[in-house]
Amino acid sequence: MKTPKYTRTQAKCLIPLLEGITEELADRRARIQVLEDMVASLAQSAHIHGEDLRTRRYELHHERLELRRVGTELEEIGCTIALTEPFEIFIPGEEESFGWRPGDSFLRRSSLEPFAA
Repeated sequence: MKTPKYTRTQAKCLIPLLEGITEELADRRARIQVLEDMVASLAQSAHIHGEDLRTRRYELHHERLELRRVGTELEEIGCTIALTEPFEIFIPGEEESFGWRPGDSFLRRSSLEPFAA
């Protein structure tokens, strides 16, 4: 599949979609952290909390699958997560490429495609 290239106007139109995707990424990452902590705690007394441990492991597996799905959604529109601080989405452009950060209503110029996370 050929990676789409966006004009500045087209890339700016992606912002509402990117806001939704990044919000879901943050929510799922937070939920995964909570579940990992719960699994670690429950594992110490698995003989007592076996059923709860199995449930939390299933939930953790499900959240990780959903996190991958969200990443796939991002890839399908040709965007990648940049390994930058603060967190940024790379948007490939026709003549120039762009970076967008959650909460921003504007695009930054990006000269090189960063490594994806």
